[in-house]
Amino acid sequence: MQNLSESFGWFLLIRLQEEQSAIMRQAQIASVIALALLGMVGMCLIFAEQGFTTSSKRTNWSVFVPLPQAYIMAGIMFALSSIAVLWLLQEAKANLLGYAVTIAAYILASIFLTELLIKWL
Repeated sequence: MQNLSESFGWFLLIRLQEEQSAIMRQAQIASVIALALLGMVGMCLIFAEQGFTTSSKRTNWSVFVPLPQAYIMAGIMFALSSIAVLWLLQEAKANLLGYAVTIAAYILASIFLTELLIKWL
């Protein structure tokens, strides 16, 4: 009888771990999607504003970083977003056509979002 209860306990423990790993997998994918979207939005905001502004919490002054120097930050945001999109494609086991369509959609979405932010801001 004790062996039966021990094996049932192990079964429940394994089942709980499977459920937790499925939830963690969904959270992992959701966080990478958020990283990709936020990276793209950050890059588009830098281009739409033709730079970005930094401010210090200790003083009341801020510094505007113009676009030529802001290209570095925009490049970092682009790399962050691109790596996240490529990871998602790899996880989805996309074929070559899926990669091509996603890259084209990413480029078009970036251009559209930048133009939208230019008009809106």
